[in-house]
Amino acid sequence: MNMKTRPRTAIALLLALGLTVSAGLAAQSRETAYPEYKELVAAFELKDAGLRLKELERIGAAYPDSPYKEAIEGGILQARTELAKTLEAVLAVQREFMANGEGPARIQKPVIAAAQLLAHPRLGTFNAPAVLEAVLKYKGMAREAAEDVSSYEGIPQNQRDPFKSQVLNAFELMAAKAYLNAGIAPKALETLESYRRSGGATGGDYYHTLAVVKEKMSRIDEAYDAFLTAAVEEFEDSADRARALYVKIHGRPDGFEAALEAKSKALPFHAAAFEAPADWKGKAVLAELFTGSECPPCVGVDIAFDGLAETIPAKYLAVLVYHLPIPRPDPMMNPATEARQGVYGVDRTPTVIIDGINRPFGGGARGAAEGRYAQYRAVIEPSLTAVPVVSPKVRASLAGDTVNVSYDFDRTVPGAEYHLVLVQNEQEHKGGNGIAYHRMVVRDLLMVDPAGPRAAVFDLAASEKATDAYLTEFEKAYPRTQGFKWDVRRNVLPRTGLKVVFFIQEKDTKKVLNAVVADVK
Repeated sequence: MNMKTRPRTAIALLLALGLTVSAGLAAQSRETAYPEYKELVAAFELKDAGLRLKELERIGAAYPDSPYKEAIEGGILQARTELAKTLEAVLAVQREFMANGEGPARIQKPVIAAAQLLAHPRLGTFNAPAVLEAVLKYKGMAREAAEDVSSYEGIPQNQRDPFKSQVLNAFELMAAKAYLNAGIAPKALETLESYRRSGGATGGDYYHTLAVVKEKMSRIDEAYDAFLTAAVEEFEDSADRARALYVKIHGRPDGFEAALEAKSKALPFHAAAFEAPADWKGKAVLAELFTGSECPPCVGVDIAFDGLAETIPAKYLAVLVYHLPIPRPDPMMNPATEARQGVYGVDRTPTVIIDGINRPFGGGARGAAEGRYAQYRAVIEPSLTAVPVVSPKVRASLAGDTVNVSYDFDRTVPGAEYHLVLVQNEQEHKGGNGIAYHRMVVRDLLMVDPAGPRAAVFDLAASEKATDAYLTEFEKAYPRTQGFKWDVRRNVLPRTGLKVVFFIQEKDTKKVLNAVVADVK
């Protein structure tokens, strides 16, 4: 959806703020089981607010028990809000919307209302102090609802505190935008700093707002950097405003595109330095991510995994990233990713699995990356002090099109499986979710016999051919688009920047006993 054509839908707003979305529309699954899904997607794509309203009301009446009820209601509110021409009319529409909230919607609805008010195309004509008052009122409503246990109905107990924190943090961003709209830049900056300290998602919306505040306060270098960060997400007019400030600072446009590319490769947050456990006994953790280049809620998790790979040495952490055709086809998928998907029964992206048994919850946009990174480190680091059941070793070297692998281990574990994985350090591919560079991409997989010779071979040419055939077969069998054809195939393997991961996993419990990583030399 193009932000310049019309405001984001309710679900998109929640995802952009890094919030938990309870509506089923946000789930990225291989197949959609509900008949109204395609109708709802088509309705959201209607640019004319009147037509969109009519279609969403039809869908809501036709499917009163839809799992996408919140998305439908949010979309109806969005359309009615767009059609309202005065602040009083907008608030009247929103009062009706707020009156019927139950469960998590009681907390989410004030966020949606505040965000849609601040995104209104006529916002500039509204009384700014009155807009600020309305936003702060919604903030109070969300806080009140957050203290009521009935607001968490349907949310697992271990997810309630993060959900509450995310929603209330999001309101700090809404409040900052309202202060900015009212011309109170210092208070807007103070509120943004509070939002940041509280762990709010620092995505394009946050950085764009921060940039505008900094620019109004004549802090041009800081404004430029914030606009540049928002431009990585192609957020609204961030790229144009970053370029204008770049020219103002440097006196010429030369070098701006290189600066933008460098920013797109960099982590959007500061990662705390890793401290190896003093009593480390040789246990390395295996972190696996199932993702898709067409999956918007995967972005934050993808970047969090980039952070893990950058900050935790491979001696302590092995990272594997599998690309799947969820929710839409991904040209980086291959037979190995499908095989590993089957091991765990993964049916949605993002799915994170740590050491085979821990499945941290959550996805989110780019702004959620820092929170996800912290979440995963909190699972990984305590596991490093364990006494390993088995100690593996691996070496790998390239000869022409062949990766020769030698591996070893100190004991054979009954009921365990021994896996070798060929990994590409980086693949350039810009999919629908906007990520352009993908790290630790799984390319091939071998299961080896612990009783056999402790050597194996990855035939790169054969792997490329097998993946090409796999992608061709997918074209023929893909059920959701008649006559589907790949725009690009990512089956070709580089002869540099490869790694081999060797890990040992219990077959029944799926617990990973240990892992080790080697660069292909």
